[in-house]
Amino acid sequence: MGNIFAIARHDLKLVLQDRSAVMWMFVLPVVFATFFGLVMGGGGGGPADAPVRLTVVDRDGGFLARALLEDLASERLELVELTPAAAAETPDKVRTLVIPERFTADIVRGAKTTLRLEREPDTNMEAALVAQARIVSAIARLIGRLVEVMGEQGLDLDEGAFAAAGHAEDLVRVSSRFAGQARVTPSGFAQSIPGNAVMFVMLVALTYGAASISEDRSGGQLRRLATAPVSRGEIVFGKIGGRLVSSALQITVLILVAVAANRLLGVYVGDDVLGMWAVLLVYAVSVAPLGVMVGAWFRDSDRAASIGVLITMVMAAFGGCWWPLDFVPKYLQRVALVFPTGWAMKALHQIVSFGRGIGDLTLELAALLGFAVVFGLIATRSLRVE
Repeated sequence: MGNIFAIARHDLKLVLQDRSAVMWMFVLPVVFATFFGLVMGGGGGGPADAPVRLTVVDRDGGFLARALLEDLASERLELVELTPAAAAETPDKVRTLVIPERFTADIVRGAKTTLRLEREPDTNMEAALVAQARIVSAIARLIGRLVEVMGEQGLDLDEGAFAAAGHAEDLVRVSSRFAGQARVTPSGFAQSIPGNAVMFVMLVALTYGAASISEDRSGGQLRRLATAPVSRGEIVFGKIGGRLVSSALQITVLILVAVAANRLLGVYVGDDVLGMWAVLLVYAVSVAPLGVMVGAWFRDSDRAASIGVLITMVMAAFGGCWWPLDFVPKYLQRVALVFPTGWAMKALHQIVSFGRGIGDLTLELAALLGFAVVFGLIATRSLRVE
């Protein structure tokens, strides 16, 4: 085992000394994930947890309208209050709640009143549903206070009595969220972070990993290593271990960057970051032998790297790294499972977007380990150390 660790450690040292490799391992994945996350919807978190923007046009100005505004603000709604005149001159309002004239007077005298929620047709539907749920919650709170005051005062409602009722302790609290198992299409950072992590882990393993194996073969390093007191199996597993250690370091750094982005900027990374890290490590186990396998097939390091890029692009496209597989036909969703990228993306979406835990991913993890065994056997037979 000592020889395997020594070979793996040496390969990791060589990779980290290559500035270009460091760029592709740590910098470009973050750049690509950020860019495509913003292009695909971005946002600072899951729709059910993030603040949602709401424009409010108060045509009433009474004390009940002001109370409703206070309740709306407490429901994690980013309120933009506009006067009726300003609302007419502001075309981009996304979604707007209009409080009608005589809102307070109609409620006091027991007459029916209607709030109107307007939404731009191209706005995010999930955010609109969240906003609607939070508006209903605020209205329910206002109605509860009205019932409390009117139960004591009859219909003789005044602003002082209503204000006093607002300090009573809530006996019932209502919260809303999307169900964890809901079939929603991953978007924004929920798609770009897993997708780019999966793609760049494979890209580095199949370019720098394969190229280094080719250079070791053509330069005679493997031949000289074979003359040392090291078995062929230790050499092969040491080279696979080098790819695995590099991928594990890359994954760990990318996960830490994602956690920092979540804490500092509110970027959505799901609720189980450790589960995502574990899935990516299992994925790295399946990818590491693939880099050795490709390197064993070509003596020219440039050709090995080029083939590695081609394989990565094909597997990333079919595996759902570039776009959610929900957008493609069913037969292409089945084709995705021919590749380790498809199983990795399926597992990561289960954790990030659908609220499942690592214990629910037995099939996905078993499939990735199956790829590791197959690629490992092929790599072992392909790599010649003579």
